[in-house]
Amino acid sequence: MENNQETRYYTIEDVAAMSGLSTRTVRSYLSAGQLEGKKMDGAWRFAPEQFGAFLAQDMVRQSVRAKANAVVYDFLLTNRRGEGAACLILDQPVSDGCGERELCRELEDAVNELDLRWAYRFENGMARSILAGSPAKLGALLTRLG
Repeated sequence: MENNQETRYYTIEDVAAMSGLSTRTVRSYLSAGQLEGKKMDGAWRFAPEQFGAFLAQDMVRQSVRAKANAVVYDFLLTNRRGEGAACLILDQPVSDGCGERELCRELEDAVNELDLRWAYRFENGMARSILAGSPAKLGALLTRLG
C-alpha cells in the first residue's frame, strides 16, 4: 500500500492479497470496468473507496467468498505438514468505513510481516479475516490486535 498526499492507495497486489483473488483475476476485473482506479507513475492504484465499491458488487463478493473458503478447504485437505499449523476465522465488528479501512490496513501490515495466508471481506458492519499459518504467528497476530 502506498501513501500519496495523505491518501493511502492500494496496488493490484494489495487488492489481490486482501480479496484472496489472483492478480490475474484482479486485472480481468479492471479490464472489464468492474474495478476502477487510476494509473500513477505507470502502475494502477486504487483508493480505499474504489476497493470498497469493487467488493460491494455481487459477482465480486461471490468470488471473494469462494476464495476465502478455499483457504479453509486447503487447510483441511492438507494431510502432511512439517510443522504445526492453525486456521483462524476472525470476525470483528466495525462501526464505520474509516474504522474498517484502519482495521484492514493493520491486518494487511501484520499478515505481510508474519507471512500468513489471508482472505478478507467486509460486509454489513463485520470484517471477517480467514487466516492460516503457524500457531505462533497467529498468536502474535492476536496479541498485536489486542
